[in-house]
Amino acid sequence: MTFLLLLALLPLAPRSAPAEPLAPTATAAQLNLKQRFAPQIAAFGDQSAAKIKIESGPLPVKMRRQAAPGQTWQASLGDIHFKITIEDQTQLAIADTLDRLQRLPQAYWRAFAIVSEGTKDGVAFYADLGGAAAHGSQDYLNLIPKANAMVVAHEAGHILEQRASATAADTLALWKKAIAQDQISVSRYGDQVAHEDLAEFASLYAACLDASPAAAAQLQALSPQRAALWQKILHSTHPNPAP
Repeated sequence: MTFLLLLALLPLAPRSAPAEPLAPTATAAQLNLKQRFAPQIAAFGDQSAAKIKIESGPLPVKMRRQAAPGQTWQASLGDIHFKITIEDQTQLAIADTLDRLQRLPQAYWRAFAIVSEGTKDGVAFYADLGGAAAHGSQDYLNLIPKANAMVVAHEAGHILEQRASATAADTLALWKKAIAQDQISVSRYGDQVAHEDLAEFASLYAACLDASPAAAAQLQALSPQRAALWQKILHSTHPNPAP
């Protein structure tokens, strides 16, 4: 009895405060497409066997952006011929530029040829782009040294869309309709404006195409309208014939 009485007189240990409820994790339905395909993005290009061949160069040039001094090479991927130009200030070796380009699926290579037409610089590497990792249009593909293959694929999306829009002016209007019909976000960055949504989808499609037919099919099932329109853009745009 004495033992029980002593126990009763001992101060009770303070109770810990109830744990804060955990923030709910996103369900699959709440994830955007880039979040759903994160493993494919992480492994983008790992299976590529493509190898760039350096045909000639380097030759000294004044690059199109601010007439920066640089060196240019003629290169090829399969039957696609294009230029690689490096600003001297980057101190990049030509070999340091190739891997990120080789990771892109074959259907994207024509973007390199489009930005190499005439006096364009081709795939151009600059030490700095004012805080951006890259700039892309049908007139240029500018990259900083740290830009990876997903960045290149995103900019290829801009290049191919602009080339398509040159002959089909309703391309972006159709893309806006595809966004509304698919009712799923590609990425927060793409949510800002239609042409960035297109470029984000272009990079994601490249990663899934590289990963497996199953991944590409899954992406198409989740975003069928974008996928159909992107496939049309991807296979109907071409570089101008060499003079």
